[in-house]
Amino acid sequence: MELFEKEQRVGAIKGIINARFINILIIVGLGLLLKTKYLGGWAPGFEYLIIVGFGLLALGYNFAYWFFINRPIEKINDRMLSFIGVCQVAADQIMYTLVFYFTGTVESISFILYFLTILIASSLYKTKGIILAGLLAIFFHNALLLAELEGLIPHLAAYEGTVWFGNVFMTRGKMIGFAFYMGAAIVFSAVLSGLFRKREKTLREQKDQLSVKTQTLTGLTKELEGAKTSLEIKVKERTEQLKTLAESLEGKVKERTKELQLKIDELEKFQRLTIGREVAMVELKKEIKKIKEELKKNHQ
Repeated sequence: MELFEKEQRVGAIKGIINARFINILIIVGLGLLLKTKYLGGWAPGFEYLIIVGFGLLALGYNFAYWFFINRPIEKINDRMLSFIGVCQVAADQIMYTLVFYFTGTVESISFILYFLTILIASSLYKTKGIILAGLLAIFFHNALLLAELEGLIPHLAAYEGTVWFGNVFMTRGKMIGFAFYMGAAIVFSAVLSGLFRKREKTLREQKDQLSVKTQTLTGLTKELEGAKTSLEIKVKERTEQLKTLAESLEGKVKERTKELQLKIDELEKFQRLTIGREVAMVELKKEIKKIKEELKKNHQ
């Protein structure tokens, strides 16, 4: 069973269990109320014990369901979950059959409780399961009426003065009518369940698509994060290289500047020497010229 389907099944069973607690209290309360003096006189004490006993029995197996289904979902195996799902209908139908019998069967309206099990079936089962649940309800209902009519089990009258029990036509009408209405309930529940199943399938497909997209986005995010990390590493390495190169160039520039400064100093020194020599040459030429002029005068 897929996880999504399992979660849906567990959620549906939890809802049924919670609703059953309220249903049990209502049915037991109504049963006790109908046995009071305000509605026909006090009933024998054993009838109150039977009502309370049925209530405690129903609460007992419902608590058992509750403890089982509220465990972590990974601890609930598929086989036990399917078994608990079947019990949600079968156990209630057995209980409602007992209630139906002790409230007078053919003279009682407790048969409507069987229709609650069809609602439960429609929320848990597919069409085949709903049909089986309806047929089981028809079997319990009609078999009980037939067993009473044939004297296989004693009839428990719901109220004094009723005349329906023993009337073949009334019993036959009850059996046929119940089968007809249960059939209608089965069809209605099957159609409604089909719509729910279709919607559930659509939701599952959308969830799967979303899951695929999420995984794709997660993969892309990881790739981008990897690319970002790789780029950051490369940038860091390149920055260190440029920093080292800049420091190296700075050192070379300083060395070259120092060399050029030394050459400039040598050139300046050479220039000073050269200029001084030229000045001396000019002075010497003047001095020679002056001597020549003096010698020339002396010869004249």
